[in-house]
Amino acid sequence: MTPERYTVYLIRHGLTYQNLRREYQGAVLDYDILPESRILIQQREGRGEAPELESLWVSPLIRAKRTAELYFPGMDREIWPDLVEREFGDWDGHTHLELMDRDPDYRDFVAAYGRTTPPGGESFEDFSLRLDRILHRLEKTALENPENFPLGLVFHGGVILHLSERLFEKGHPHHRFYTPGAGGLRLEIGLDPFRVLDSEELFTSDIRVEETPFYIDFDQGKSVPMAQVTKR
Repeated sequence: MTPERYTVYLIRHGLTYQNLRREYQGAVLDYDILPESRILIQQREGRGEAPELESLWVSPLIRAKRTAELYFPGMDREIWPDLVEREFGDWDGHTHLELMDRDPDYRDFVAAYGRTTPPGGESFEDFSLRLDRILHRLEKTALENPENFPLGLVFHGGVILHLSERLFEKGHPHHRFYTPGAGGLRLEIGLDPFRVLDSEELFTSDIRVEETPFYIDFDQGKSVPMAQVTKR
């Protein structure tokens, strides 16, 4: 017997200026996305590449809400605080390289795959409870309200990273998935037990902001206007 499938889309927000600088931005820093990411999302939506949804859950941070508005214009959405990015406390606004160079606590954080607590930030225990609630609610919705699928979540790279660590075995290509700006994953969920039956990366047919000179050259101090996003 073929198991029932429930389609879920995990979509990361478009890139912010802080993303270009490779800075941490958690639950407190609340910036809008760049014009270049808006163009990318609007072009995808205009080509009909945004998935068709029955329901939409969105993080309360501006970068996620803006992305949801652009991919799914006019659609009702539920703002859900559990989808917010993890709070990085004293590390907010600093880059990975800066922190690796000067902060032994950060080096421990990286070595432990994020399972320590950033100074002034959200503990991994509290973050894990949020991940539990997200997965539990997905399962409960599939059991009690299957008409709500396909279902989309528009939120944050850190949350997707840790959810994908839970959902996929080590060695799977989507285990600890680092989501591009405005990118994501399509999951086909099964029940009894709750599990991923199939998955694929979203939006792979065009040039992502991360693959343009605008993004790549930023580390060299060259803020290069993004070329027109086109089909490969």
